[in-house]
Amino acid sequence: MASLVRVRPSLVSRLILAPREAVHAVGAFLHLAPDALRPDVEVAEVIDGSDPRKLLRAALPNCPARLYRALDTAGERVLSRRFYERLGQICRGPFADALLDDDLTTDRIAYYETLSEMDPATAALRTAIRENSYVLDSVNCMMSLLRAHGVLRDEDMRLPSGAGMPAVARRIRMALARIAVPDPGFAVPEPFRLVRTTDELQRIARSFQNCVALPDWGAAKYHVNLVRGLTVLLVSDDPPLLAALHRVADGVWQFEQCAGPKNAYPPLGAKSALIRGLRAAGLTIVETDPQSALARIEQGAKRGRDLDVGLDDNDDDGDDEDGEDEIAA
Repeated sequence: MASLVRVRPSLVSRLILAPREAVHAVGAFLHLAPDALRPDVEVAEVIDGSDPRKLLRAALPNCPARLYRALDTAGERVLSRRFYERLGQICRGPFADALLDDDLTTDRIAYYETLSEMDPATAALRTAIRENSYVLDSVNCMMSLLRAHGVLRDEDMRLPSGAGMPAVARRIRMALARIAVPDPGFAVPEPFRLVRTTDELQRIARSFQNCVALPDWGAAKYHVNLVRGLTVLLVSDDPPLLAALHRVADGVWQFEQCAGPKNAYPPLGAKSALIRGLRAAGLTIVETDPQSALARIEQGAKRGRDLDVGLDDNDDDGDDEDGEDEIAA
């Protein structure tokens, strides 16, 4: 810019008095317009003699006319070439109006860049998501899961005007309920039966008034892991009980809990009878999840090492610390 001012000093007063949107239009022109590569004298003449809107169109063609006015929110100074490139890319796409409805910031541009790479169903829900990046990532995760299972209906994700996150959550729950729960591969002992869908689980959990009912935060893992085949829910009508098992490995399941309505304890002997039935069906049943088991073992080993501090070196039992040398070999 300094070289342009030297060959055309009148640019100084023009730029000093120019509104912010004009300053950004000039900046975008100098960064991106083909005419900005011409000799300084010619470039200075073009800038001094052109409407800033024309300069902006030369730099960012095929963008909405309202982009010029929106540049007033981009700050006082000319920004980087990359900023204007990214801005132009979004403004030539389907999210131009949404971006131009508020301040032009790097964070908002990044948000719409991310959205443009996500599942189209996520984009359809954007008015309810309201530019919340954490919610956006979460919605897109669920859209990807639903589409992979073939239960995502794009038409169901089109929201009426003014709909918010409750409508998004309802649509996701409805689609999730269309996934058939995988066969766990074992016979369920009577009087229990398999919970077959997340919709059935939601109805049971609500009637039981327990923490497996959405929107409880902890309930989500049961609903998602149910359709992934990582969790099995067993329900009994008489006595009314709900039991949860989590897959550890083929034929190995962690028995997490068995409870009645409002988390009431099961009748005497009901839990042990269920575990016996599962073992009779050929399963290995454990009552600790493998993550906690490994962590508990490692913490026990650490406490053991701490207690051994100060022992004579000759008392070493020969167990190499973490087996590092053997692994390296």
